Amino acid sequence: MRESTEVMRLADHFRNAPSVFTSSPLYRSLCMSAADDRDLLEILTERRAGQQPSYLLLGAVHYLLLRGVRHRLRDFYPSLVGSAAADPNDAGPVFLDFCRVHRAELRRLVRERLVQTNVVKRSVALKIAMSVIADRCDRPVHLIEVGASAGVHLLFDRYRYVISGRTSGPADADVTIETKWLGSDLPPAYDRCPPIAGRTGVDINPVDVTDPDERLWLRALVWPENQQEADLLSAAFHQLIEYPVDVIAGDAIDICPSLGRRLPPGEPRVVFHAATRMHVPPAQRAEFDSAIDSIGEHGPLFHVWQEPSTAPPRGSGTDVPEALAMHGPDGIDPIPLIQVDGHLEWIAPLTVEVR
Repeated sequence: MRESTEVMRLADHFRNAPSVFTSSPLYRSLCMSAADDRDLLEILTERRAGQQPSYLLLGAVHYLLLRGVRHRLRDFYPSLVGSAAADPNDAGPVFLDFCRVHRAELRRLVRERLVQTNVVKRSVALKIAMSVIADRCDRPVHLIEVGASAGVHLLFDRYRYVISGRTSGPADADVTIETKWLGSDLPPAYDRCPPIAGRTGVDINPVDVTDPDERLWLRALVWPENQQEADLLSAAFHQLIEYPVDVIAGDAIDICPSLGRRLPPGEPRVVFHAATRMHVPPAQRAEFDSAIDSIGEHGPLFHVWQEPSTAPPRGSGTDVPEALAMHGPDGIDPIPLIQVDGHLEWIAPLTVEVR
């Protein structure tokens, strides 16, 4: 039988995926095995539109293992066996056996679940942007996160930050985020923040953090080696349970225009999204951009994003390949603010060459 074009695209995707999973030797190994298994790739053709296939498949496998499924594949996962994890280079055949044995469960998860990774460290990006906005706006702002999932970033100002030794935020915070500064001088303070008049998330499928199974799915989306990230996520969940935020269910293309109209006229609003536009089907990205722009029709809009260079918002061309960027109400062109690692493991001035 001739291979479908979609399966061939998926095979290429998995062959190229190791360059994405920079901090996961296990996932780099598993991607290469998945690339050559056509039966496994066929399952992924049933995923919902816009879902990143390697994140979805690997998250589904991780979820089943975390839920207690017994299989020798668990021996390769640091998230399950810690430092005793087996050599990831030997995991491929065991992974494919797991996928054959649990094909039905994986097919259901691929059909039903969404890639809703909550990288708590991305709150650093929002904190930096808010500090910049505070220099341009001294009024309370309405904070909106598009693609909010559980809403961990909406509580960014409750977290403590340590950037190469420089601290900011509440000293008694339950969530402490550390990241590296790659500049030669000390990092900026990033202490300022405009008052927050309201916090609202928008997501196709808001995650109920009071549901243990929903929390487990989000935990499964954290790569197996990244225990610190998993611990941060757990701490952020506790904050969300104590300080719930409002996340509206629906497609941002439909929700944003009405949300913009409901906010008090003339009051500033900040829209933030991180690794969200990359999951919007390419044919709908122009509508996505327009929907966000509509929030600024009734009040000054600061639009902030941290997206991969493969899916930048309309008109955001820049010489910086991976940057936190912003468009303000009084500007014509978007401006890059700082270079960032995808998971905010480091930040760097725009003038620093990062390899």
